[in-house]
Formats: sequence, C-alpha cells, structure tokens
Amino acid sequence: MAGLCGKLRMYLEFSRISFQRAAAYRFEAWMRLFSNVVFLFMWGFIWYGLYMDRDSVSGVTFQSVFSYVLISQMLQGIHSAGTPLWEIQEKVRSGDIVTEIIRPYDYPTRLLFADLGSIAFYFLTAIFPLYSVIFLIFRPLIPTSPEQWFLFFLSVVLGYLIRYFIELTFGLFTFWLIETGGVEDIFYFAISLFSGATIPLWFFPGWLNTLARYLPFQGIYFVPNAIFVGELGGTELFSALTVQLFWVAVSFLILRFVWYKAGKKIVGQGG
Repeated sequence: MAGLCGKLRMYLEFSRISFQRAAAYRFEAWMRLFSNVVFLFMWGFIWYGLYMDRDSVSGVTFQSVFSYVLISQMLQGIHSAGTPLWEIQEKVRSGDIVTEIIRPYDYPTRLLFADLGSIAFYFLTAIFPLYSVIFLIFRPLIPTSPEQWFLFFLSVVLGYLIRYFIELTFGLFTFWLIETGGVEDIFYFAISLFSGATIPLWFFPGWLNTLARYLPFQGIYFVPNAIFVGELGGTELFSALTVQLFWVAVSFLILRFVWYKAGKKIVGQGG
C-alpha cells in the first residue's frame, strides 16, 4: 500500500510540474481559447443558417444542436490542452523516448498525469471562466438531474481516456514508420468525422450512423455531448456507455501492447 501511495505521489508531481509549465506559457492557452471560441461562433452561425425557418431537423431542435456544439467546443478545448501527437512522435524520432523507458516510471502513465496537469490549468484559468459567461448569456440546455450530470462527467472521462490511449498509440507508431504524416491524417480525419465533434451522429445516413456508433471515436465527443443535452437516454444511453467502456479497455490493451513492442525494439537494436 505504501508503495502504491509513493507511486501516486510521484505521478501527481508530474501533474504539478505540468500545471506550472502551462502557467508559464499562459499566452498560448489564451490563444488556444481564442481559436476555440472562433470555431464555436462559426459553427453556431452555420447551424443557425441551416435551421432558419425550421423548428427541428430530424426531430432535433436548434436549441439542442446549439447546446451540443457549445459543449462540444468546450470539450475540444479541454482535449487540446493535452500532449499533441507530434510531440510524442518527436520524442521517438529524437531518441529521448529511450530515457523515458529506462527511468523508474511508466511513460504512458507519466504522460497521462502530465496531461491532466495541463488540462487542469487550462480548465481553471480559461475554459471554466469563459464558458460560464457564455452559458449565462446563451442559456443552453443543461442536465436537469444529478444522475444526468454524473453520467455526463463519467462519459467525459471515458471519452478522454479513449482519445488519450489512441493518440499515444498512433504516436508510438513512429518506432516503425519513417514518415507518419499519413497516419496523422487518418487519425485526425477519423476523429473529425466519426467523433461527432461538429456534426452530431443524428444527421448521419443510416449505415454511416450505425458504423460510427460502434467505432471508438464517437465515445470521445458524441456520447457525452448527447447526454448533456438530454438526447441520449434509456437503453440507448446504457448501450453507448457500454461501448465507451469497451473501447477504453480495448484501446488501453492495444496501447500497452504497442508500448511493450516498442521497448523490445529498442532493446533488440541495442538502444
């Protein structure tokens, strides 16, 4: 038990250092927030134009869609505060990843706690204050019960873990691929299309909707967004959370396998 607490304190120290580092570069955080807000209003006006003179589209009201886009942009801002894919790839290319492997901690876990430190700073100093004001001005749909809030936060955590595990796995592919531009394009295209970040899955054609709901990406944004605005409930909500949990487990196992193989590759090459 003492050993476990000691490891937890060590990883929390990485969160603290990451929080302080983010505080030292707060201008970057504000620029990222500015870009996030620009996209929020851009998508808001696009959906407003699509809904003009219509009460609903596919049974979904404009208020639901606008609330969906609002919470989606907020979550995208939080996710963007984590370690980007190119930083992981650069660490592999430069050889710095070797140092991470020989140190007395687990690199994927260290990076996870470092991400949480950056996200905590960005959320407390930028996302929360600004979006609190936006919510007061525009009054979007919000959860109406403690259970809905709990399921939303649970879904947000699961979605974050799915993105983190998949993104780190793609970054580690640099061990085997000389040029990873194509891998990055596939990763970000899949997230932008299948996660429902900007276009809810409600508006996908039948076959694409079915495919998207069983891929890991929809668990990153669509499921928590839909829970937040109350468009996901009952057995459909239970099914969505089950799929999220499934992909958290699968993506974690894939990450651990790739990380194990990466370590073997370095040892095999005498690195």
